[in-house]
Formats: sequence, structure tokens, C-alpha cells
Amino acid sequence: MGDDVTARRPVGRGERGPKRPDAGARRGGGGPRRAPSRSPREVEARKRADELHDQGMPYQMAMAVAHGKLDLSEALERMATKDRVQKLMDRYDLSRALATQVAIGHADLDKVLARRRLADHREANRERTSLEVSETPLTLQLFGGESVRGAISAVDAYTFTLQEKSAEREVHKLEVKYTYAPGDWKKVKKAVRVDKKVASRELRPEPRPQDRYSCSDKRLFGYLDSELPVTAILLEGDVLGGVVTWFGRYEFGLRVKGDVEVTVFRHALHDLRPA
Repeated sequence: MGDDVTARRPVGRGERGPKRPDAGARRGGGGPRRAPSRSPREVEARKRADELHDQGMPYQMAMAVAHGKLDLSEALERMATKDRVQKLMDRYDLSRALATQVAIGHADLDKVLARRRLADHREANRERTSLEVSETPLTLQLFGGESVRGAISAVDAYTFTLQEKSAEREVHKLEVKYTYAPGDWKKVKKAVRVDKKVASRELRPEPRPQDRYSCSDKRLFGYLDSELPVTAILLEGDVLGGVVTWFGRYEFGLRVKGDVEVTVFRHALHDLRPA
């Protein structure tokens, strides 16, 4: 017989049938499918996008500009903003979100950096105090006009022990107005004057912190950061003028006339204002 019997038998499971012609062959074409030709407008848009891309614009953005979906000036502004954001991040170690807020004018860079400096100062000086156990003597000005000198041998939550020559004395922290190095007593004496009107009121520190004169960290830092001269008036009328050098939870440093530093206790404040 002239017919091939095997060519006519059904294809079994797992066997492949004869290869089908591809779509191009079925349509009479012998080769791969050809891409549709682009319109002159599309060609011109791609050419424009390529030019913008060569000049440094991201290609996606360049295509949006070339097709009229994005204004060129807006695209350039976006690029400039992105560049400013990156520079802010690199120079000031800002997060991208915060750098973006600054770059678009929604946040003030000076205020952002000031908040950071405030946080850094708090962290470094929060527990700083002149009432530390030490063999170095210290002069302490107490309420009632008494001035004592000695080395601190022990410190508790509310009191400390002062070694005065051969005797020990327990002092409550609220009794202290300010402290300084014993060798600076002459300069400190010259730097301190008295407001008689305040002194006549015979004020004493309030036991509860919330009832005391309000002097926030933010306010103290503002004086410190700007090196603005201030006047500190204490509850007994002591007046000290100088520049804030540091602050902690309970005290702050004040550089007074003669380049001497006095540590003022915040509970002893009656007023603090620019000089």
C-alpha cells in the first residue's frame, strides 16, 4: 500500500503531534513579526526625550516632558529639589523625609539644627551637677546669706555631706543658691549685686518643682546657643549677669564678669531674662 499507516494513527498520551506552523507562517509570512512603524510625532517625542536624558534628566521624566505630560520648568524644579535634598542629607545628616521638608520650604533648617543641638546638649549634660563627691573643695552660697567651703563626701537624693575642715555637715540641696571655685571668691563678690526690692520679700525655694519659677530647657538653650548675656535674679535678691555656658536638670553654668563660672541652682531663681 502507498499510504503511511503510522502517520494516520492517533497521538497517544505523552507523545507530541506534528509541529504547528507559527503565526507568521499561517498568515503567509515566512519570518518574525515586524514592529509597527512609529508615527512622526512619536519619533520626534523620543528624539526630544533622548536629548533631555543626555542633558541629565531621568529618562522617564524626559519622556513625560517630551509627550507634554509634564512641564519642563516643573521637571527642572523637581530635579533641583532632589539635588537640594541629597545635599542636605549629606551635609547635615538629615533623613530624606526631613531634608525634603526643608528643601520644599515646609521646615526651617536653622530650627531643625537647633532642635538637634538642644537634644545633644540635654543628653550630654542632663545629670551634670556641682554636687559631686570629690576631694576638691567648693564654695557654696546658701540661703540666709551663709557662705560655706568644703569638699563633698556623700550625696543622697535630697541632701549631701560637706566636709568643713575637721567637721561634717549635712546640707539640704534646696539650701544652695550657687557654687563656685574657692579661688574665685573675690571676682564673684564683685560680680554679684543685690536687688533690695526682691530681697525684702524674703523668698525661699518652693518644695514642689511645679511651683517654682519656670525656666525651660528650651529657653536656657536659646540663651546658651546665641551666647546672649542674661541677668539672673535669685529669690534672696542676688543679681548675677553673664552668659549661660551649660544647663542640666537642676543647675546651669553662668560665666560672669571676670571670666569666672558660677553654677546657679534652678530652684533658687526668681527671674532670668536678657541683660
